[in-house]
Amino acid sequence: MSKIVIITPIFSGSGTGAAVYYPLLVKNLAEKGVKLTIISEKTQEKISIENCEYLGIFPTRSGKEKQIIRDSLGYGWQNILYLRLPKIVKKIQPELIIVHSSFYNLPGIFPQVMQKIMASGAECIIDVRDVLIPRKQVGNLGEYKKAIACSENVFNHLINCGLAKEKINYIPIPQEQLSVNLIEQEQLLLNLGLKDTPYIFYAGMIKELKAVDLLLEAFTEYVREKLPELVLVMAGYIKTSNQKIIKLLQEKNVCYVGNKNRKEVLQLMKGAKLCINLSPNEGMPRSSLEALALKCPVLLPPNVPEFMRFCPDFVVTSRQPKEIADQIIKVLESGAIPSYPIELHFPERVIREYEQVFVVPLD
Repeated sequence: MSKIVIITPIFSGSGTGAAVYYPLLVKNLAEKGVKLTIISEKTQEKISIENCEYLGIFPTRSGKEKQIIRDSLGYGWQNILYLRLPKIVKKIQPELIIVHSSFYNLPGIFPQVMQKIMASGAECIIDVRDVLIPRKQVGNLGEYKKAIACSENVFNHLINCGLAKEKINYIPIPQEQLSVNLIEQEQLLLNLGLKDTPYIFYAGMIKELKAVDLLLEAFTEYVREKLPELVLVMAGYIKTSNQKIIKLLQEKNVCYVGNKNRKEVLQLMKGAKLCINLSPNEGMPRSSLEALALKCPVLLPPNVPEFMRFCPDFVVTSRQPKEIADQIIKVLESGAIPSYPIELHFPERVIREYEQVFVVPLD
């Protein structure tokens, strides 16, 4: 039985892309007979997957609102905990290690720790999920056996930053087919005071990097005036101290519902008149994929080549609130749903592409 270690800052519970992607990947690998060890954050959630061991050693990263002092101390402690990784890996002796690229997004000792692990002979693959990895850090990725890029823009970013093209493998994000329990959805909307209320929906981190300031401006300055019955519903952790954003979250017809688990997010998506993501820094955004899988009306973020190829009319390229508002109203009035080939992301297809990349055979 092949042994694979996955090192990721987030594995489950937070509703983020990694918290959906990795359990899905692990489940499909385990069904292939692979024995997995996940090294990630501490969690109260019981991780129960056949052939899978979970080691929660990092501080919880995703489950709290932004607090600069606490977050800085937690990140410092996390760097110290990286020093445990070589000993853990030596004990497991895996054939393959998969590493989430976000460990390279911020300064720290992780690159040096991974150099030590790779020097011991372990085969390592870097799994690049977004374009936020700094150019100077991409040089460290050349030491990995291979790199996985989750979208074409990530693929191009790595090449533009100097990573050898032959090292990079483009593998779409796995996305299973989705459905929503309508009875539970109705109860959630009732609990949130949204039953029979038309709303547009954003799910994700509440911070400037995700362009939520643009979304809030477009809605409060232009959309609300033309469609006064419409509500903007936002779900996710607040990861900003920007007072403009904080103030706009309290505006009339803006409903911030806090962080929601994945089931609740999907229910809110399915009930929305429009699901929207304006973030310019996405690899392949999980929230947009899920909305497409649910066949919801959507407006999609810029800089994702796959979206531009298959549904360009639904991509928001403007950074002007008035133009964004016009596009929101246009899609709301038409009720159009883009035709995106979501089947390209079905796990049974994607897992075969992983098999071709892995340096160890799957049963």
